[in-house]
Amino acid sequence: MADVTLGTLIGKIYHHAKSFWKDKMLDPEGDRTQRGTKVTAKRMNNLEDSTAYAHERLNDQVVYLEDADRTQKNLRFEFLLLKASVTSGLTSNILVDNFETLAGINLIAGVHDSELQRIYLP
Repeated sequence: MADVTLGTLIGKIYHHAKSFWKDKMLDPEGDRTQRGTKVTAKRMNNLEDSTAYAHERLNDQVVYLEDADRTQKNLRFEFLLLKASVTSGLTSNILVDNFETLAGINLIAGVHDSELQRIYLP
């Protein structure tokens, strides 16, 4: 998962110059009244690049929203844990970690499940 923040999303603002396409038109006698827009590789590549960029932007936003949702859940969990510890009088020796990674933790025994964000002790 990419490290996407609101700042990087704002930094990727893209302004697309919209093209106006015209059909080739013939009058009833067969004379050309409007040339129409030529289909060129440059124009088609511009469409492809714009489509790819739009998909990339959507994917960035999905990643950002997923990370924001995870952060919100983690903060809610920490708040509830701290609230419960204060109301019960147990305000020391509190460890708040979601075990998403083992960064900063030296696991001596047991198994870490990164998908479920849990540590199983023997």
